[in-house]
Amino acid sequence: MRTLICAIPSTYTGDEKRADLRTYKIGVLARVFATFGVTDVCVYYDPDPHFDSHGLGRFIVKVLKYLNTPPYLRKVAFPLDKSLRYIGLCEPLKTPHHLKREPWRYVYVLEDLGDKLRVSDGKDEFIVKKGKGVRRGERILVIDVKRKITVDKHELDVYWGYDVFYFNRTLDVLLERLKERGFLIIGTSKYGEDVRKARISKRDKIAIIFGGPFRGIREILKKKWHTHKKYFDYFLNFIPRQNVETIRMKEAVHYVLAVLRYLSVI
Repeated sequence: MRTLICAIPSTYTGDEKRADLRTYKIGVLARVFATFGVTDVCVYYDPDPHFDSHGLGRFIVKVLKYLNTPPYLRKVAFPLDKSLRYIGLCEPLKTPHHLKREPWRYVYVLEDLGDKLRVSDGKDEFIVKKGKGVRRGERILVIDVKRKITVDKHELDVYWGYDVFYFNRTLDVLLERLKERGFLIIGTSKYGEDVRKARISKRDKIAIIFGGPFRGIREILKKKWHTHKKYFDYFLNFIPRQNVETIRMKEAVHYVLAVLRYLSVI
């Protein structure tokens, strides 16, 4: 089972003052993550005195979860929320789990009954058995429609969307956790090694780390950079000889995933 994590900072939308533009920018990332089969999106805490970084991060998680949820389930899983009033600006994912309901389907957990769950598929309520894919506190799960049992979507033979989580600790702590779990960790930076010279190994567990709109990875890690760079298996410049002063993060995610796909790393 392959796990591909993309880690982005909570300040990703901090350079936008308008809620509609923030929502749209998150929607752009959702499309990219789905296109390249990202299984998990981590939004890590990037402290900034000019913003409510935790608030920004949790809003990113909310929008990404909403967009990944199939349209038939959204009214059940997401009550009316003014913060999502601009969600219509985001392009639909049109991934397999949005276009068809069988043989698997997303459901919303209404009640935990021990070894079973009472769930809703947006239209009907019914009981399913607890199988794989049940995580503590998770309310949106995937089931096998015929067997009426939960499944781990990461083990399906077709892409069934991403998971999203907010990591309320700083990047250095995230890197430590990923290294402990055996991930191959790729950092992205214009100060990194030219990707054309790198020989990137393949692994079933890969984490790609992105900097933010105000600070790159080195600046985010600050004084901890020289201590924690050992946690990166690769620290790469994916756009060598760039002709613009800066690469925006929403652009960088496109470029990085495209290059790694071309190299058959992901």
